[in-house]
Amino acid sequence: MSNFMIPCQKCGKQLPQNWNWFVCDKCGFRVCPLCLGSHRGQYSSGGYKCSQCAFGQMRQQR
Repeated sequence: MSNFMIPCQKCGKQLPQNWNWFVCDKCGFRVCPLCLGSHRGQYSSGGYKCSQCAFGQMRQQR
């Protein structure tokens, strides 16, 4: 299995696909652990509530 580099959708930093990402369970918005507390948008100002959709929660995914 190849390990692709993908960008954090908040900071843009390229990290391995198998990194400890936080991904929204509804819309798939993906942030790295360093950005979890600071991602901001219409629906949230950081933390485990997704900032990009109304009902999503950020879940740790590896």
